[in-house]
Formats: sequence, structure tokens, C-alpha cells
Amino acid sequence: MNGLFDGLALLDLDGHIRRWSAPEAGRAEGEVSQWMAAAQQFAARLQADPRRLSDERLRAVGAAWAALISAAERSTGPQHNEWLLRDLWLRAWMLKKMGLRPDVPLLDPAPVFERALDAIPMSSAQAAALAARWLELDHAQKVEFLPQALELRRIRHLLNAVRSLAPLPAEHPRRGEFQAWEQVAPGLP
Repeated sequence: MNGLFDGLALLDLDGHIRRWSAPEAGRAEGEVSQWMAAAQQFAARLQADPRRLSDERLRAVGAAWAALISAAERSTGPQHNEWLLRDLWLRAWMLKKMGLRPDVPLLDPAPVFERALDAIPMSSAQAAALAARWLELDHAQKVEFLPQALELRRIRHLLNAVRSLAPLPAEHPRRGEFQAWEQVAPGLP
């Protein structure tokens, strides 16, 4: 789509919804910085006054936002969870601001928790062991351990995105898994 990234700052929320809901937007190519600008402008318009939006408009917003994030990741790759984190942070912010509405996908907390947990590449026990090891290393050893430390940092970022939400309901099948991560998170580098 020619001009997809032109005039992002000039679009209102409806303009962003139309742009990112268009079928050709999902096939667009762009540089990481262009996709970041698109996501940032869309989120800024949404966060300006989300309370005025009806459930129907929030559904349209959620579909357009998901299309933008999906197209960005398809075009540029995951960028160390950049697109996932942007999605999680915006959804968590919306949930805190607007409250839970399971019939509005953008305001359903379960997928937020599940996507964060699905992106974590190891168990909480493995992460706790690596984090404890990190604390024992001297400076030279930490340089060698840096790839593992960066992986632990990415896990911490994923958890931070969802920890601000209310705890998962007792009946959620992954509640215990999330609780285990809540215990490990403070010790991650």
C-alpha cells in the first residue's frame, strides 16, 4: 500500500482504524521505525480518551490494532518481542482504564496473560536458577552469561506488562503458572 505510513500524526482514531483495517495493510512492508511510529500514533489516539468509545467502536479498534501489530511483526520479525510487548502494554493499560469486558476482545484479560506466558521460553524454576547464578558471577563471568541474562530480562519485561493487572481468576487454568512467575519476577535481572 503506497503511502501507508504517510500522515500518521494527522489521522484521528477513526482514520487509524480505517487504515489498519484495510486488507492491503496486512501485506504492507515497512521499516521497523515506520511500524513503531504507526503503533505509537494509533496508541496515542486511543489513549487520549478511550472512555468515550462504545463497545462496538472498541471492537473495531481492537481488530485494527491487532491487524497493525500482526502486519508489523510479519514485515519486520518479532524484534525481540517488541510487537508483543506493545500489544500487551496497551491492552493492560486499557484494562486498567476501562475495566474488564470479556465480550470486547481488547478488554479481555485472559489473552493478555496467556500471550505473555506463551512467549516465555523456559520454566519459572529454570529462570529462578539462572537468576540466582547471575547474582553469584563476577564481572568477567557476567559478560559470558550475557545472552542468558538478556533472556531473563525479556522475561521480566513480559511479566511486567501483565503484573499490573488484577490476578487471574481462581478458575483460570494457568493461574498457578502465573503465580509461580510472580514469585520469580523480582529476582530477574
